[in-house]
Amino acid sequence: MLVLFFSAGIYSQTDVERLIETMLGETPIEENLQELCDQLGGRITGSRSNTKAVNWAYKKLTDAGVKTWKDPFEVPMLWLPGMVEASVYGMESFSPLIVTKYGVPRGEYISRIVDLGMGTQEEFELKKSEIEGKFILVHTELCLDINGLFAEYAQAAAVERLADEYGAGGIIFMSSRPKKLLYRFITSRGVDPTIPQFVMAREDAKRINRLIDNGQHIEVTIRVDAQSGNSFTSQNVIAEIPGSEKPEEVIIIGAHIDSWAMGTGANDNGCNVSMMIDIARQMTKLGIQPKRTIRFALWNGEEQGYFGSWDYTREHLDALDKHLMALSIDIGSGGIIGFFTNGREELVRIVDNVLAPVDSLGPFSQINMPIVGTDNFDFMLQGVPNLVGNHKPYNYGLNYHAASDTYDKVDLVSLKKNSAIVAALTLGFANLDEEK
Repeated sequence: MLVLFFSAGIYSQTDVERLIETMLGETPIEENLQELCDQLGGRITGSRSNTKAVNWAYKKLTDAGVKTWKDPFEVPMLWLPGMVEASVYGMESFSPLIVTKYGVPRGEYISRIVDLGMGTQEEFELKKSEIEGKFILVHTELCLDINGLFAEYAQAAAVERLADEYGAGGIIFMSSRPKKLLYRFITSRGVDPTIPQFVMAREDAKRINRLIDNGQHIEVTIRVDAQSGNSFTSQNVIAEIPGSEKPEEVIIIGAHIDSWAMGTGANDNGCNVSMMIDIARQMTKLGIQPKRTIRFALWNGEEQGYFGSWDYTREHLDALDKHLMALSIDIGSGGIIGFFTNGREELVRIVDNVLAPVDSLGPFSQINMPIVGTDNFDFMLQGVPNLVGNHKPYNYGLNYHAASDTYDKVDLVSLKKNSAIVAALTLGFANLDEEK
């Protein structure tokens, strides 16, 4: 087994210093991001805009002289959202703002609404005689940062399980964002949801809550226009700079190119796609020859369940012992303050040391705990040392998967600094000495 270690002489100081200086200087990273967001827009896997984004990224990398290829894989289900309309009926009627979660089939859904508070086990049990076949309204806490996102995902998963157990006909989640902001994400069952699920504008859901509290019987009709289909082929975009001494050993860094289409996928995750392209471009432009192969991955199908990165780990199963580090950057454009080392204690010291050339952009603190929810997941399951960038929460939680995730929400100053940090980290790992 190879154990990597850091020594003061591993860097060609000229290479790392030139790379950092170049990444912090004038590059097309912002221009690329604006093109991706404003011209291509939201990029749901399976959509025309997603295919255009794959071709766009492929051209950017090949034009920069980087060896690049499209890596096909299968996605088990096609689902593309269309128009969603809802009408609520009580003593008065109104039309709340609402969107579907991933996978809701086209059709018309009519039901009474049962208010179930936060959707705890106790609340389900208290109203079990009213729930069967009905749509339940579930309240949420306000989500303003990534901790709120994790809490919302955990609550939704628990509610979905109980809704199945108690025979609910569907779930309407109160939006966790203010000012009628809507967003979308997958259900805990991924491509196989058992009941329709929706997100309703917070203010509209609270109105329904008050009407029910005042004794009104509330009915809802929801009309969904969505495109569904069987499995289809999508593509990752992979590029690499071959290693000069150990080309069979791979450092892979990535960001997912797909996004939901309510916004334009700026902080999630276009900013970091443009970062990956820019690092590959500038390394090639500078003629940098790392000891090990550096592979750049623009993953697809991440939002539906990490399908692109999952397929990569299966396709390269016999070579994963030669993948010495897998990095995912997927928490927006806030300044990087360290990395999740995902239970690999030995990585903490290495990361501390390879970040030394960019210590002026810190301070950095590594967190040795596992984090899931992005494309490091299958590398983690396969035992590959993996990292996820830890960012300041700048504009991320509030706009996550939302209509407001647009170019103007990106911290462009921090994005430039982050690109230098990730570039230095990547080259540092690629040039590490080894201890047998």
